[in-house]
Amino acid sequence: MCYNGRMKHASFVFVCALVFAGTRSFSFADQVLEVTPDGLTPQQALAKIRAAKAAGDKGAWTVRVKAGTYPLAETLTFGPEDSGTPEAPVKWIGEAGKTTFAGGEPITGWRDDGGGVWSAALPKAPDGKRAFFEQLWVNGRRASRARLPDKGWLKTQDMTCTEEAGTVPKNVIEKLVVADPAAAPLAKTPADELGWAQMCLIDKWTFARRVLRGVGAVSNGVAVTTHAPVAWPNFARWNSGSTIVAFENVRAAFDAPGEWFYDAKAGRVLYRPLPGEDMAKAFVLAPSTGLSQLVAFTGDPEKEKYVHDISFEGLSFEASASKTILTDVVRKATNGAYVPPTSGPTESWQYQAAQSSDAAITCEGAQRVGWKNCFVRHTANYAFRFNDGCQHVEIVDCTLEDLGAGGIWMGARKSYPPPGTGDKMQRREYLTTGPKSVAHNLVSNCTIRAAGTFNPEGTGVAITHASFCRVIHCDIHDIMYTGVSVGWVWGWGGSVAQHNEIAYNRIYDLGKDEMSDMGGVYTLGTSFGTRVHHNVIHDVWSYTYGGWGLYTDEGSEDVVMEHNLVWNTEDGGFHQHYGVGNTIRNNIFAWNKSIGAFRASRDKVNDVPCSVNFVGNVVLVDGSPFMGGGCASVKGVWANNVWWDVQGKATFGGTKWSDWQKQDREWNSVCADPLFVDAKAFDFRLKPESPAFTRGFKAWDYAEAGVRGAHALPGGAHW
Repeated sequence: MCYNGRMKHASFVFVCALVFAGTRSFSFADQVLEVTPDGLTPQQALAKIRAAKAAGDKGAWTVRVKAGTYPLAETLTFGPEDSGTPEAPVKWIGEAGKTTFAGGEPITGWRDDGGGVWSAALPKAPDGKRAFFEQLWVNGRRASRARLPDKGWLKTQDMTCTEEAGTVPKNVIEKLVVADPAAAPLAKTPADELGWAQMCLIDKWTFARRVLRGVGAVSNGVAVTTHAPVAWPNFARWNSGSTIVAFENVRAAFDAPGEWFYDAKAGRVLYRPLPGEDMAKAFVLAPSTGLSQLVAFTGDPEKEKYVHDISFEGLSFEASASKTILTDVVRKATNGAYVPPTSGPTESWQYQAAQSSDAAITCEGAQRVGWKNCFVRHTANYAFRFNDGCQHVEIVDCTLEDLGAGGIWMGARKSYPPPGTGDKMQRREYLTTGPKSVAHNLVSNCTIRAAGTFNPEGTGVAITHASFCRVIHCDIHDIMYTGVSVGWVWGWGGSVAQHNEIAYNRIYDLGKDEMSDMGGVYTLGTSFGTRVHHNVIHDVWSYTYGGWGLYTDEGSEDVVMEHNLVWNTEDGGFHQHYGVGNTIRNNIFAWNKSIGAFRASRDKVNDVPCSVNFVGNVVLVDGSPFMGGGCASVKGVWANNVWWDVQGKATFGGTKWSDWQKQDREWNSVCADPLFVDAKAFDFRLKPESPAFTRGFKAWDYAEAGVRGAHALPGGAHW
């Protein structure tokens, strides 16, 4: 499926046919290369194409990659000189499910050390030193790193953050106390092992990794000290009972089958096999040191030099290492003096949606490129990242799974004002794009699952400074944070994240009682033309608060959310922090826990009155209030809704139905049984005599959400 929404170049539909169907009616002769495990390598094939194009070749190229695993010692990098054309594209075609580009190092030579522990020597990195890695896969399964506690998290207290004077880059000393007897074994960590252990910290919607610098025993727990180059005020402010921590690669926590430990002192990796696991036959894989990007596109949108007309089909990309990208916050805080280590434990800082994580496939200035029927799995980061200048990109029929961060990050580094609009973003609609814009991209019929295994901030799909993008017919589940995030501007500053479409997706099993302040679909900023429709969202569970189905956060404006089914969420089916002119129409909200349908935080921000139109929705609760108290002061139209509480309480932000109606709300609405076929069994079809239909409700087949065809998961719908 190809998207042609609002594009000036109608030829893109034809380009899609070239990329994915492989047919062409031009006279150029196809050049075909065959890559085999014992013959031509992917790097050699790329070099041959590059040399031919440099010599003037203008024909199409097809690289057929035979079944097998192709180790990548370095990133497979495509530049503008490797591009095809719409008439003569470059295609890389593998044997689906059998052809793998792997960035990992197989670990062999395992020996039985006794006591249920096996070990192997650490492999060598490209520089000859011992390889360092933070993930390990045994027979295709992500093994558990020695962790304290084995499951869950520990609460913190007494968090402080002070900056050491006179250090360049800055040295910020962070201290906290974990007053839990379960943390006591951490105090046994020898000083020469602290630098290989990590503290993992979650507070609300953010996550950080720190290297341990000191631990000490205190009453009923431990005191922990870490260093960082960035002063993060929230570290101390967050000491509100919502901050939780765990510790990884701690020898004292290496105590259960399926766990592993990186023993830097001994130069070995230790592993406790699962019952029945034969280490003499096991395939054990670790990511190559520093190889966070398996594939990179390196265009230069500033100079309008793009990598274009290249496609991949039937290929798997596996095993990437972690890397922290320096965001503008870190650069400014350190005056550019801080450089992340190329080897050694990852240190990261609290940012939303794992924005400081790169991806196994990272693109800059990529246009008219695509991936079809591909796999990306076993990463420490995102699967895909599309930065400045990435336009007309398609990811179709792909599976992204076992992801360290999230599935897809798609957005320019900032909201670049389109040509002809001046240099300052305004709170207005934008219909054009520029050379550095990220726009007109499609994610279709993909499965994105098991994300956030290394950085739980990762989002299924993050569309940030991007416009005219679509996420349709995807299954997005088993995610630690938000399913789909759209927009990246807080407040009324103006944003290019407009005219995006999130539709027919099945989004579920989010949060897992660990992250907070998230949603199935989350929006930010001015969003003219953005539509969220025909999605099924359920089982969104937060640690402290949040866990909404649909979430219009700060400054969301002109978002339309309609024909969505939202059920089983921690908080409301819908939440608006603050925004203007958003329309929530013809949705079903059922069995949502704290608030049935609607929570609102603020009615005016910077003298801008907030508003929302809540029209034609069906709301079902079991004793929960229909909405929070803040809703009464939010402007907008409320009409044609059907409200029903099976316990008969029927409260609207503490107000009874009759009093709520007196506030000039709920024109033609009713408090009555909506007559679902079997709501207790999650069958939310409405019977013909439902009062919703007399109020204009338009039914839809919510089983159409999610992936279709051969890529659909067995069993059909997940309700």
